[in-house]
Formats: sequence, C-alpha cells, structure tokens
Amino acid sequence: MTEPESGTQLDGAGAAIGGQIRRMREARGMSAAELARQSGISKATLSTLESGAGNPRIDTLSAIAVALRLPLGDLIVATAPTHAVIRPGTGEPEYSKQELLQRVGAGASVEIWRIRIRRAGNRIDSPAHSVGTVEHLHLASGGLRVGAVDAPTEVTAGDFVVFGADVPHFYEATTDNVEAVLVMTYPVTVW
Repeated sequence: MTEPESGTQLDGAGAAIGGQIRRMREARGMSAAELARQSGISKATLSTLESGAGNPRIDTLSAIAVALRLPLGDLIVATAPTHAVIRPGTGEPEYSKQELLQRVGAGASVEIWRIRIRRAGNRIDSPAHSVGTVEHLHLASGGLRVGAVDAPTEVTAGDFVVFGADVPHFYEATTDNVEAVLVMTYPVTVW
C-alpha cells in the first residue's frame, strides 16, 4: 500500500485505524514522538496516519503495535456503515445451516441487548451514542422500522441489519410482539 498525497482525507479503514492508533497511544500515556521513535517510523508518517490521511502498510502497523505492546488486530477496527446494511433472512435449511451475519473486529467493546416491543406503533427512541458505535440487530419475530432517524429501514423476522448508531436512531414495531437481539459495538478508548 502507498501513502496518499499529503492532506488527503481517507474514508473508512484508514481513518478508523488512524483514530485507533491515536487512542491507544494516548491510553498508554505515550507522546507521538516517543511512539515514532519506538516504532522506527517518522513523526510525519505517524502524524499522517493518526490524522486519518494515511493508508498504512502492514509492516508499519506491525511496528506500531509492537511499540504499543498490543496485538496487531487491536489496531484494525471496523468502521461504522454510512447507511444500513441489511442481510435478509434465509429459508429453512434441509438439515442445518451456518451463516456469518457480521464480524466484530478487535479494539471494540461489545454489549448484547434483548429488545421486545409489545404492540405495533410502539417505539423506542435512542440518542446518538459515542462516535464509532455500530448496532447489529437480528430480528427474531415481528416487523420493525429501525435505524437513523433520517434514514430508517424496515426489516422482518429473520433479517439482520447493521447501522451506525452515533446519530439519533429508533426502533418502531410494525407488528405486535417484536423480539430482537441487538449487539452494540463501540471503540475501546481506555486500557
């Protein structure tokens, strides 16, 4: 991988990794100059990465992880989706079926919630969570409108949806007796 032109802001993985490097460095009480020295990279490169304007090579990430005394995977964090990602429910298997719904990377705290809404039209509103929070919802029964207030999506029993929860969002029953499992992930900021 090559470094982008100076001043270029990357979306997605590069920005998320840069933010994670900065959070982990600060959590260790380490200055940028000290991390650069211990990892053997230039201060300019480290600054570019931490600002989200870099596209780090794996050997650079490895050197930083060693200097921070972390597994490499702890620097690679998932980014919040810019819009809801829906994985529709699938049919019954003939014998058995195993389906990956979502992978949660290292460097994230995880909470698992059970959501139950008794009547159609009932709604749970949620304020924005911390930056980088992602919600992964599997709808076990019923129907639900869910997601960002300005871009909700409808899901039915068996569907799985992933959305960024660092904006105001909600869960509104479109049928009676809604039951869902929600997995909330958010970046670890303190060690």
